[in-house]
Amino acid sequence: MAMLEGKVALITGAGTGIGKGTALMFAAQGAHVVIAARREGPLQETSALAPGRISYVQMDLNSHDDRARALQTVIDRHGRLDVLVSNAGAQLWKSFEDTSDEEIEDIYQTNLASTVRFIKQAVPYLEASKGNIVIVSSTAGRYTLSPSQWLSVYGASKAGLNQFTRSVAPELGPKGIRINAVAPGLTRGEYADGSRSFDEPETKAWVQSVTPLGRMGEPEDIAKVITFMASDMASWVTGQVLDASGGWQISAG
Repeated sequence: MAMLEGKVALITGAGTGIGKGTALMFAAQGAHVVIAARREGPLQETSALAPGRISYVQMDLNSHDDRARALQTVIDRHGRLDVLVSNAGAQLWKSFEDTSDEEIEDIYQTNLASTVRFIKQAVPYLEASKGNIVIVSSTAGRYTLSPSQWLSVYGASKAGLNQFTRSVAPELGPKGIRINAVAPGLTRGEYADGSRSFDEPETKAWVQSVTPLGRMGEPEDIAKVITFMASDMASWVTGQVLDASGGWQISAG
């Protein structure tokens, strides 16, 4: 039997990268999936890869009305919500002193405040199904390399999500809701590939030097871990932050 047979999932930020990989894996494991993001083009492309299993709704994570509409869309289409994968977020590779006030506000608003608000809105639906939440965090929220990799503001936003995961789990547990986070290391995707040229020999060598398994992660690597956390195989796991990084930054932990 497929790991997510009969489950209904909402995955945010799922037009590209980790979200896209997770949507396709969920569909392959028997779930009905609604993917949400701001841009319709990538959403259409992803949903076309698994017709009948994946559908989409446009959503700006920072909009209360968009978040509410996305949740209602899932209920209208499938009658329930079993899994929320909170993957949408903003990336930033930049030195702290060069980061503008507007960029700081955007990172914390998107990655932390809006994500927490969305989870709060989803709680009644997940309580009804005794469902679960998987937050996509980052190893940058757990460890820091020296010299810095210009992830101070971004990393702090993800550290907030990690602590939220641990802190809210005891409140959601009595409602029958599990919540966990998966912390990827360097993973191919729109944000990472757009921020650095990872195919250049010098950058490849750097990735190998900081990753014990010797390569950059692929969206499918993270999707496998998210799938496990969302499935009944992890029914006794809550309040945890699990690295999925090929050992990236492990030396700092």
